[in-house]
Amino acid sequence: MLCNMKKEAVSICNDSPDKETALYMIIDLVCTTYNISFTEEITSAIMERENKLSTGIGLGIAVPHCRNDRLKTAVSAAILFPSGIEYNSVDGQPVRLVILIISPTDDVRGHIACLSSISHAVSDEDTRQKLINSSSADRLYEYLVSIE
Repeated sequence: MLCNMKKEAVSICNDSPDKETALYMIIDLVCTTYNISFTEEITSAIMERENKLSTGIGLGIAVPHCRNDRLKTAVSAAILFPSGIEYNSVDGQPVRLVILIISPTDDVRGHIACLSSISHAVSDEDTRQKLINSSSADRLYEYLVSIE
């Protein structure tokens, strides 16, 4: 399962917000779903990371991520933006799927493994198309949790 992802942490947004709003949306989703009370810490870490280098990895995918010493286990969330959003991705293309990962500070190996599994999955054209063309949040969740 993709970084302990819960079904409630997967959503589809038919709006096309700006990048910052999209990040606030997914941070709120993950913090609400996993009962994380230190939202400001997570927001600060994600925004700081994003200001250094965009997590828009290309091909319509962004993977914002951070680590936090108050977490005991990795958590993740995903929002599909079918119309795409401007994200300053490495390939200059709009992002349609944002997958957020937050891991415990001391779980470097798990954090990298989660990022690697996402990267590997979305590099496969069929898998990527299934993800970004998901017709419902339930379907998107099914595809995400099948990622190894």
